[in-house]
Amino acid sequence: MAANDCTTCPELHTRLSAAAGGARALAVLIESEMVEPTMPWRDLLPILAVRAHNLADQAQGR
Repeated sequence: MAANDCTTCPELHTRLSAAAGGARALAVLIESEMVEPTMPWRDLLPILAVRAHNLADQAQGR
């Protein structure tokens, strides 16, 4: 079982790093829209929902 742990750790690390980068980008988008909006909130919310869903998929390895 220890061998399996060693092979999944790099994959898990890669997934978490990618998800963290995506979360950071999502936070930057939200912050920039709060400071200088480029679209109405009703248009922004679906975009945020899709990005959050994609981050969850990425973290799960989909």
